[in-house]
Amino acid sequence: MPGAAAGTVNISKVFPAPSFAPSFGLVSVGKAGAVLKSSTPLKVSADKKVTGLPPQSGLGSTGETPLTDAYVFDASKSNYDPNGLDPETLVLDAARNVLWTSDEYGPFIAKIDIASGIIQKKYGPGTGAADLPAVLALRRVNRGMEGLTLDEASGKLHGFLQSPIDPKDGTGKSLKAKPPGGTNTDVRHIAKFTRWLEFDPATETSKLYAYPIDGSLYDKDRTGNAKLGDVVSLGQGKFIVIEQGARKGDAKVFNKLMLVEIPADATDIAAMDQNLEVSSITQAASNGADYSTVVTLKKTELLDLNAAGWLAEKAEGLTLVDDHTLALVNDDDFGLRTILFDANGATVAGSIEDCTVDAAGAIVSGCPAGVVGARLTRGSDTERPTRLWLIKFDKKLVDFVLP
Repeated sequence: MPGAAAGTVNISKVFPAPSFAPSFGLVSVGKAGAVLKSSTPLKVSADKKVTGLPPQSGLGSTGETPLTDAYVFDASKSNYDPNGLDPETLVLDAARNVLWTSDEYGPFIAKIDIASGIIQKKYGPGTGAADLPAVLALRRVNRGMEGLTLDEASGKLHGFLQSPIDPKDGTGKSLKAKPPGGTNTDVRHIAKFTRWLEFDPATETSKLYAYPIDGSLYDKDRTGNAKLGDVVSLGQGKFIVIEQGARKGDAKVFNKLMLVEIPADATDIAAMDQNLEVSSITQAASNGADYSTVVTLKKTELLDLNAAGWLAEKAEGLTLVDDHTLALVNDDDFGLRTILFDANGATVAGSIEDCTVDAAGAIVSGCPAGVVGARLTRGSDTERPTRLWLIKFDKKLVDFVLP
C-alpha cells in the first residue's frame, strides 16, 4: 500500500505483530498429526531477538514503510530494524553443527547457532572477499533468496533469487529492454532467467548460474510472474525445485516440482551484471555480456502438484525425508488477509495495494469507490491452513534423470 507524506509516496507493508521474532522449531509427525515440539527465536545476541521488520536504508532495504494493524506508521510499535530478516528456508549443516537460512531482504544468508539461535555470521551482496555477488542486491523487492539447500558431499550451499532481478536506470526507475519485434519492457518482467547461487562456507566464495524460465508458460508471457519456492539437493549435482506462478490464460497460480541439474560446463555468471539480463531479452550482446554463450542449468518437470491435489497458492518449503520421499509445506501468510470496507462496514472488492493513504491512515486516492478503510481478517479457506505433504516416489529421487 502506498503511503503519502510531505509530498512523497512510499510503499508500505502491514506488520500485525511487529515484535514477532522469526524462529525455528522441531516438528514431529505421527498419529496426532504434525506437532511442534520446540521453538527457538533467531537472535542478534544473547539478549536481543531478530524481528521481521525491514531495514530502513542500505543493503536489505525494501523501500517499504512498516505499518501497524491500524495502517499507520507508529515508531513505538512498528519501526524499522537494521537487523531485520525475512527468512525463507532452513538448512541443517550437521558437519558444521549449524543451521543456515536465506532471506528476501538483503538478500542475506545467515549462519545460526543451533543451541542458542544466535546468528553467528550474515552474508550479503557486496564487493568484499566474503560477500555474495554484488548483482544480487538488484533483487526485485520481496523476491530475494527464497530457497536454500546443502550439497552434503561438497559442503556447498545452493539457493536462488525468487524471480529475475530488477535493475534500475539513472532515474531510479526499473530498467527496460526491447525484445526483437517487441516493445520496451521492464527487465524484471521478461529477463529469460533468474540467478542461482552456489556458496562455499569453507572458503566464503560464490558462483552464480542462470536458471532459465520459459515466459510462454506465464501470464502475459512474463518470466517475472514466475516464482521459485524452495530447493532440495539430491547430490551428484541434481536438485528438486518448486517453480510456480501465474499461468498463461487465466493467471491462476500453478505449482510444479522441477528436476534441475548443474551441467559440468555451466557458466559462472557471478561477474556479469544486469547487461546479461538485457542480452537475454534483446538476443544481442549488451556491453560485452552475451547470453547466447551462457550454459544454463538444465531442468525438466518432475511433478505437477496441482494435478496431485495441491490447493494452496504458495508451495514454499521442501525437504528430503528419505531416498524416496519429499516433505512439502505451504506459506499461509500467517492465516491473514486484508479487506476493504465501506462506511457501513461492508466488504468492497479490490486490493489494498491500489490505495494511497496519508500519514494518518486516511485514504487519499486509488481505492475503489466507496472505500473508507481497510482491516486485517481471516485468510481464505484455501490459503489459511498450513499443509504438510509427504510425497513418496516409486524410485529413488536421485535415480530420476533429465531427458
